[in-house]
Amino acid sequence: MPEPITRTFPTPLDEMLRRSELVDARNAVWPTEAELADAEAAVRAQLIKGFLDACATFDQVAIDGALAEAHIYDLVNPGSPPVLDELVAIREHSAAVA
Repeated sequence: MPEPITRTFPTPLDEMLRRSELVDARNAVWPTEAELADAEAAVRAQLIKGFLDACATFDQVAIDGALAEAHIYDLVNPGSPPVLDELVAIREHSAAVA
C-alpha cells in the first residue's frame, strides 16, 4: 500500500518571514536615497567640470557640446535643478569679471 501524500502549508508567520526576506534582499540590491543623491551630484559635477575645461581651452565646439549635454541632462531630469542655468550663470559671471 502506498504511503499517503502529506502536504504542509506555511503558517502565516512563516509566509510573513519569507516575504520580509524577499523585501530585504530586494532592498539590498536597490540603491539608497543617499547613494542616488551622491550619484546625481557626481554627474552634475562632471557636467560642470566638462564645461569649465572647455571654456579654459576656448574651444567653442567643446563649449557648445558641454551646453548641449547639460540641456539633455535637464530634459531627462525635470525634477532636479537645471544644470544649464548654472552653466549660463558661470559664463555670465566669467564675462562680467573679465
